Amino acid sequence: MTTPQTFSREAALRLEPVESLDQINELSRLADIIWQEYYLPILGPEQVSYMLENIQSKANLEEDIETGKLDYFLIKSEDQSAGYLAIQLQDDKLFISKLYLLQEARGQGYAYQIMQKMVDRAVKEQKKVLELTVNKYNEGSIAFYEKYGFVRTESIVSPIGGGFVMDDYVYQYPLS
Repeated sequence: MTTPQTFSREAALRLEPVESLDQINELSRLADIIWQEYYLPILGPEQVSYMLENIQSKANLEEDIETGKLDYFLIKSEDQSAGYLAIQLQDDKLFISKLYLLQEARGQGYAYQIMQKMVDRAVKEQKKVLELTVNKYNEGSIAFYEKYGFVRTESIVSPIGGGFVMDDYVYQYPLS
């Protein structure tokens, strides 16, 4: 059994672009851990397994990166991986596709630091809004996004195959 990582609230976060095979392997490892620990109670074991095999698999992550569909980043705290982030620059917005933290890294102010970095990036890229989707039953994340200033703009249900859907809210954070 591995010793749980410890993360410091005072640690500055670094977003490390995922480019190498080692980084993709680390991304895949994080996806497996985070989805198992966080999403089992929300989505159930069948949907978590399906999503890990068909959406968050190493092959799918590699394809997303190689095709430029998403820009992935390892979230680093003092050279330890605390989670991962995926974004996509769209016409007038920066879309946050994925923002996942290890259990030990939650509650340390990291999500706030990441949002500040995303606001800075979006402003630099001359975008008008940050946008993300969040599962309707992910109460902790919803509370954070609303406290940060995101506004719920719509409710969507998207089939993902295997008889499963993503049942999400869309949130936006205006930059002007």
